[in-house]
Amino acid sequence: MEHDCCRTQCTDFLRTRDVFRRITQNRRQRPCSIAFILKLWTFSLISISAFAAGGACPANLPVSGNNCYFIAANGADTNNGTSESTPWLHAPGMPNCTGNCASVFSGNGYFFTGAYGKGFIFRGGDTWHFGNSSVSPYTGGTWNWQWPGDTSGNTCQYEGTTTGCVYIGVDKTWYSGSSWTRPVLNGDNPISTSPVSNCAYQAGSQNLFFQFGNIPYVYLDNFEFTGFCGTNASLTNEYLGSLNTGTSGGDIIFEYNLYIHGWTVTTAIDGNPNAFGCTAVGGSAEGLQAIVGLVVDGSDSDSADCGWGGYPSWYHMKDSIVRHTTDGVGQWCHDIHDNIFEYIVPIHGGGHTNILECNDDSPGNAPKQPQNTPNVVYNNVVRHSNSNVDFWFCPEIVPEFWFNNLFYDTEGEGWSYAGPPTYGCPNTGGQYMFNNTFVDGNLGGYTQPCSLDGYVNHGGQYLTVYNEHLINTSFDTGTIPCTGVNSATNISMSDATATIQQYTTGSPGTYLSNTCANDGSTPCAPTLSTNSTVGAGANHQNYCTMLASYTSEYAIGTEAANACQYGTTDGCSYNTTTHTMTCPGQTPVARPASGAWDSGAYQFAGTGDPPGPPSNLLAMPQ
Repeated sequence: MEHDCCRTQCTDFLRTRDVFRRITQNRRQRPCSIAFILKLWTFSLISISAFAAGGACPANLPVSGNNCYFIAANGADTNNGTSESTPWLHAPGMPNCTGNCASVFSGNGYFFTGAYGKGFIFRGGDTWHFGNSSVSPYTGGTWNWQWPGDTSGNTCQYEGTTTGCVYIGVDKTWYSGSSWTRPVLNGDNPISTSPVSNCAYQAGSQNLFFQFGNIPYVYLDNFEFTGFCGTNASLTNEYLGSLNTGTSGGDIIFEYNLYIHGWTVTTAIDGNPNAFGCTAVGGSAEGLQAIVGLVVDGSDSDSADCGWGGYPSWYHMKDSIVRHTTDGVGQWCHDIHDNIFEYIVPIHGGGHTNILECNDDSPGNAPKQPQNTPNVVYNNVVRHSNSNVDFWFCPEIVPEFWFNNLFYDTEGEGWSYAGPPTYGCPNTGGQYMFNNTFVDGNLGGYTQPCSLDGYVNHGGQYLTVYNEHLINTSFDTGTIPCTGVNSATNISMSDATATIQQYTTGSPGTYLSNTCANDGSTPCAPTLSTNSTVGAGANHQNYCTMLASYTSEYAIGTEAANACQYGTTDGCSYNTTTHTMTCPGQTPVARPASGAWDSGAYQFAGTGDPPGPPSNLLAMPQ
């Protein structure tokens, strides 16, 4: 504990310098000397003056002013790094960062507040090497980022003020080659779709590309990760490393527009159900992580040995695609929408495989974030996958809303609502599931969310279910009944009936069968006004109004409430050439402000008296 004199003599200093607070808050009780105060003040002034020499930031970035440094494959660490014509070769935190690159940041680390609002701009089209030391630029191993953004959370916010973030990203007008492409972080291992005998290279002592460590409020944007090889199960083996922050800091890591692919593992790891050969996105479960525009695409990789999510926080995840990979496990699910999950395969050697397993949803009391906001999951597409579990949620004490989701051609348990049996899921906040489409949800012999035998601690209210479109699903066996489960607004039909009405193609019931008609555009949507789901649902504008009442958080109060008034977007469109997402996947059709809604995720075109067009439609940048 710091001495009283530190509190009295350093009041103004403490108010403006987080570094003093962080250093002194855990000191043993002893008098604070003038020399000690001056030493801290000198450290602060030196650090601030070092960072004051940044160059002008490019337009349209989360940071601005003379706060940017530039990094390129033709740079030199002896440059000042303050312009695109005098870039560094490495970035701070890379082991091979020397000269001015290193001296600007020397001795700062986590306690340093001068990184707030700084940008580190990488030239597009360049490649940084993490494995092969004979090529340039070679990072020297794991890139260990040590400088946080504004830890108060006031100037680095999701869909809010970002002037206090640390931005690590790009200027799309600055690139090598004929056109802009993402800068590449490459482990230099040959890409293979099957296990290899050994890895040519390892990234650092823990086989890890980028490590956030305990550093919050960092904005990582528009990088390509490739060339990873998993060496042995005792290493970290991650593209994006752990965020060990927990809930106390209210910490946010922004991950935008990342493209992760090109991994393989050795035969020594292959077949071990208890250890992944690698993980695309790591984390520490409970923290505030924002994942937007993420592409994890293992179509060129050993998809069955690399889990896509290794305990990140899914506090915000949207406008993303995860495909040709295996297990995703995390916590703090809060705002998950407009994502596609497809071609998720079982782990080599067996074991429990999930598309998205959320062991603990956000409790609605995240530090430094709006309080008591509901968890929402909408406009997601889950398809063409053979996993044990599709979505696995653990509801908390705040309301939860699931709508406009589409599940088909999956071999797993479908929407396993109540969470893993070893977790307590209080489920006391009010749970609402409406206007979703499930196709062949009992392929693996499991049921839909109203019946989850053997799971514990469901708490009070279990689930309210209306307006579902259920094709060949054993929705409820009566073990744990849901409110509204017997409602006429839930439209159930056999595969044969669905095929006659052109929802499906006539070959349903098997994994990867392309069950849905119009699979490439509007899968399993109604095509005629006489289809069974058209006009069969109840009007639930009340749910939209309820969502709109949560005005303390933009992503809930505006986006979710607006989406509630429309049919599904089918997630986003994925460009397999540029590996980018364009959102929405289709322009959604408005649900009537009054009168009957359709059942299922879709609203048939031409029905209803729609409100104005949605305001949140956007194209995700590359």
